[in-house]
Amino acid sequence: MRIGIKKGIVGIGVMALFVTACNTDRTTPGYTYMDDMYRSPSVETYAEDINPTFVDGLSAMKPVAGSISRGHQPYEFANSNEGYESARTMLVLPESYKSEDVRKGAKVLYNNMCSHCHGTKGDGNGTLAVRDKFAGIPGYDNQKLPNITPGSMYHVLMYGKGMMGSHASQLTEDERWQIVSYVWYDLRGEQMASVETEEVSTEVDDEVVTENNNH
Repeated sequence: MRIGIKKGIVGIGVMALFVTACNTDRTTPGYTYMDDMYRSPSVETYAEDINPTFVDGLSAMKPVAGSISRGHQPYEFANSNEGYESARTMLVLPESYKSEDVRKGAKVLYNNMCSHCHGTKGDGNGTLAVRDKFAGIPGYDNQKLPNITPGSMYHVLMYGKGMMGSHASQLTEDERWQIVSYVWYDLRGEQMASVETEEVSTEVDDEVVTENNNH
């Protein structure tokens, strides 16, 4: 009889222990033996007014005004018609992206990111165009797009234009310039200015400056 009562008391005690350890708040584990093993003491990143270290109580601090994140390259042309026109006339293809080796690697990037719309030949007959998913996709030739420049193409990759969306999040600055170079020289067929032509042009400019100074 006494043994049964003792067992009953022990059983009730154990049940009471389990009940008191439970908690209706699902964000906490209830009563625990070693609390730090169950719940991290770290401060929640975006929780408000709980971090006494900073004035606003937030652990996720805003960047200092004017700071630039590592690897980010500022782009000075606005996402507007005026910005597009400025990029078209002022933004030039860097010399380091004009080599044949760079363009060979850029072909892979172009086929992965652009050919499904613009086609592997740059004629606007990509898979989506052939399947009538999109209409009016232009080719890169001088007849269809006579006024584009490397600068305008880079601008479109940054912000998008018409039905084409921005590719700034999918492509790095380096990859964007690689694709522009490949399209400009290999698909559009533009001729690269020779060193001799550039030297002659420089000499003519020097002569004109000299003549103006003499006058």
